[in-house]
Amino acid sequence: MQKKIVLFGIVLLAVAFALSAQSVERVSFASMGDWTPGAGSWEVVNGRLQQTGLPAPLARIDRRTNQRGVYEIEFIIRYLDGGFYSEADLMNDEFHAGFGVQLGGTNPVLGRASWGVGQSYLLWLNLDTRMSTLRNSPEHFGFRAQVYESRSNTNMSLLSGQAVMDQIQQPVASLDILALTGLTLEDLVGFLDAPVRVNIRVNTNTGEVGVLDPTAPIRYFMQLDPRILRGDYISLRTNNLSTSYSNFVIRR
Repeated sequence: MQKKIVLFGIVLLAVAFALSAQSVERVSFASMGDWTPGAGSWEVVNGRLQQTGLPAPLARIDRRTNQRGVYEIEFIIRYLDGGFYSEADLMNDEFHAGFGVQLGGTNPVLGRASWGVGQSYLLWLNLDTRMSTLRNSPEHFGFRAQVYESRSNTNMSLLSGQAVMDQIQQPVASLDILALTGLTLEDLVGFLDAPVRVNIRVNTNTGEVGVLDPTAPIRYFMQLDPRILRGDYISLRTNNLSTSYSNFVIRR
């Protein structure tokens, strides 16, 4: 029993040491600071970073951030506007919008629009309920969690290959969240008026990336190429969506 108590005490000390050794960088939005706007209309309002341009399909803002080892980024996102192109689309439940975080960015075209961000990965949430998408690009239809691989500022596509097939049993990294969880569009509407916490943990040594479920204490993991994850920029991106951000934290 005494040995167990001593061992338990050692474990607690190790955990306490790990927590105390953790570096926490809190990114203030008192001003634009280290963020460089690309496409879209980015501004700081009352301590929040906002993207208000619509439709702004390639809205992006970059921040130089050393991505080596293990780190975690966390922030609060709020919906402001957008997600549909016309009142008729809104009445017919035809939505199209996206939001994501680009990790491992190298040599972005700062201050300008671009499709990709050098060699990097884009973790993307995409909502597309248009019938034309269902007919022509079913891999994008629904409410999807997607991973894009960027090879250059002009070349980016959904991650594919045997590694993707092994992990999610699908040819491309695009998972229909509504089909997997049983959620409905009405459920999604409930999130529009509430702040949503985004938390992403990245291990650039192993390539493991874990995204925390904002509705439950569950983290979803995917194995990516650690060499691509080791970059110098992170980016916030939106498509046809106006959003605001606060409480941005980087933990190492």
